[in-house]
Amino acid sequence: MLSRTNEKPKFSKPMAFFWLLRLNRTIMVALITGAAAFASGSNATDSILITLAAWFLAVGGFSLDFMADRDLDIEGPRAKIRHNPFADSSLAPSIGLAFSITFILASFALTLIVTPWALLPWSIILFVIIGLALHKFEHPLSRALTLGLLQGLYAVMGGTTGSLSLGIIIIAGTFFFAMFGGRGMIDIRDFPQDKETRVMTLPKRYGIKRTAQFTGICLFISFALSLAAYFTGEFTPIYLYLDLVFITIGIICAILFMRRPSPQLAFKLTLVFMMGIGTVICLAIILGSI
Repeated sequence: MLSRTNEKPKFSKPMAFFWLLRLNRTIMVALITGAAAFASGSNATDSILITLAAWFLAVGGFSLDFMADRDLDIEGPRAKIRHNPFADSSLAPSIGLAFSITFILASFALTLIVTPWALLPWSIILFVIIGLALHKFEHPLSRALTLGLLQGLYAVMGGTTGSLSLGIIIIAGTFFFAMFGGRGMIDIRDFPQDKETRVMTLPKRYGIKRTAQFTGICLFISFALSLAAYFTGEFTPIYLYLDLVFITIGIICAILFMRRPSPQLAFKLTLVFMMGIGTVICLAIILGSI
């Protein structure tokens, strides 16, 4: 373990807490949960509350992830891209733990207010979050599996506020495979930084090409499930139109990535998937439920 005794904190306190919010990841969690809640027929108030509950839980979980990885993020390339306020003692771990617990308890309270049924997926999500923080899922495939499971469970959590239908369960499967395979794309993106650490990732274990193939297969399954959700009859044609945009862009990106995988391409496509077509499918779910 590297010493942080003489290091000067890199972040001010406000900026350190800002990075704990992990908005690049937690906003998508909120979108997934809110879209599923809206599609389930939940009223506006419950949809908003369960969306906030999911966001709070995700923030608490990612803060624990930062604490768990603080020794990996202390120096080198990872330190420049991770913005981990615990790595250089901008925040003490005790403060981070209190921060995480506060957000998790707030999430629990909101979830209980909306519907006790949502506490079932909520509890499984918390179990996975704690397991990840304790490094219980360190095998690359296990980590990819748990991250996919989290995405799917957030959709189920939103769906429990109304009618948890077949369509929403299929949508949960869409998000599961998107993140299960998407983990490979993220690992390839971060390969130049991760290869200098002890962390084991998919490309370090299986190679970049095989990881890209794994990612592509999972994404194709995700696209097929998103289309299958429409044929349950639970969504209007606007869902289909937006889903075809999601599928078309996704297939083009997946094929391109499988043919020429690289960290540089993975960086660009990660932005496309996380900030672009991820938003498109959530919008399709919401508008297709009106």
